[in-house]
Amino acid sequence: MTPISRIRPLILFDIDGTLLRTGDPHHGASFVHAFEHIYGRPVTLEGVPLAGMLDAQIARELFERHQLNADEAAQKLTEMMEMMGRRYTDALAGGSLRERLLPGVTESVLVCFQREWSAGVLTGNARSVGHAKLRAAGLDRLLSFGAFGDTAIDRSHLVEAAIHDAERVIGVRHQPAETVLVGDTPNDIRAARLGGARVIAVATGRFDVDALSEHEPDALLPDLSDTLAFESAVETVLRRK
Repeated sequence: MTPISRIRPLILFDIDGTLLRTGDPHHGASFVHAFEHIYGRPVTLEGVPLAGMLDAQIARELFERHQLNADEAAQKLTEMMEMMGRRYTDALAGGSLRERLLPGVTESVLVCFQREWSAGVLTGNARSVGHAKLRAAGLDRLLSFGAFGDTAIDRSHLVEAAIHDAERVIGVRHQPAETVLVGDTPNDIRAARLGGARVIAVATGRFDVDALSEHEPDALLPDLSDTLAFESAVETVLRRK
């Protein structure tokens, strides 16, 4: 087994519920505005399972609910995601999301750089929305690559997409077994498993420790406030076969 000291792991942070508190009102409002404008149907996100979902998956869920032809609607999905991103960016109006940062997030991201671990994101947010959130939270220069939820059909596809984007930006090709996803939902755990990555679950979103433990993540933390515990969890999960 390769010693952890010789591995430069790839750490991928989810955004909503992991880096930032869930329930961003601008995101939901921007999604609804763009969907209604592009597809001409009044919609609500009430009753739609949002936790751990890709923005594109949520749109497809609404295609079914409103009996839209899925193939025809999908042809306009890129346009809808771009409109949502513009609307979201305008809604932020250059404001800050630092108050939505969860405990220990900035410190844990900085640990990755101190240890020379590669760090990026793996999120269900559309790319433009995700980048806007990272900028507003002051994390965009630290987390400059990753995979986003406006093109993939399933979250598990994003592990390989993030590995590819990391290689594009930093010139290092990581293996799935050297990749650690940090997320707050069962869908994050499932995505890591299907993508061949390790996973550290954090109970900072809509699922508590007991709910997450049922899905058997490689490590489970109440939050990221204990930076040493986070650092130890990364090392531990990477040693597992």
